[in-house]
Amino acid sequence: MKYKNKIQHNQSCKECKERIFELLTNVYGDVEKQYKLGILTNLKHYEENKRYSDMEKIFNCLTNERGHENFIKKPNLSPVDYYIKNETDKSKEFILEFDESQHFTNLRKVALENYPSSLNLGFDKEKWISLCESLNRHDNDPIFRDEQRAWYDTLRDFAPSILEIAPTVRLFASDYIWCELDVGNENDLKKFKNIVEMKIKHGNSYYCE
Repeated sequence: MKYKNKIQHNQSCKECKERIFELLTNVYGDVEKQYKLGILTNLKHYEENKRYSDMEKIFNCLTNERGHENFIKKPNLSPVDYYIKNETDKSKEFILEFDESQHFTNLRKVALENYPSSLNLGFDKEKWISLCESLNRHDNDPIFRDEQRAWYDTLRDFAPSILEIAPTVRLFASDYIWCELDVGNENDLKKFKNIVEMKIKHGNSYYCE
């Protein structure tokens, strides 16, 4: 694969997002964009879940960081970027998120640092923490937006343990010029599939550079 200068490429490129959908469909078949998981956003709904104490710890850390407590403004989690289905084995289904720079905030770092080591992830947590430190984005409209985004991303990462599916995969928008990948090129398809599969299998021990 050949790539343009990453600095010159708009990470919000709509073509990149569409290309990822095309690649996922080519590799996995049944893929849905903007898929509603049916996950609730309020912590109290998870009191009987085995992950409740972990989620409560993260939520409390987020609220304590800047004192913003009322950042949950809707009952249901907004749709995930992509949902990959598997008709024969639900445990192989997974969420794939395309993370642009606005997701890498100090509040996201706070959440990630409090993830339990037992939580399976489809991305390298340490790399994501490092990106939070280096990019250090802020969104104060509304004033609690960083807490809100960090909590919703946390729910997407915990969703597999709730839904009993494979770990949530995250792609960093600036890792590649994704729109330059050619769906008709066998090498590009293999490369893309390898990136996704390695993230699912190795999570915290896999860096995608």
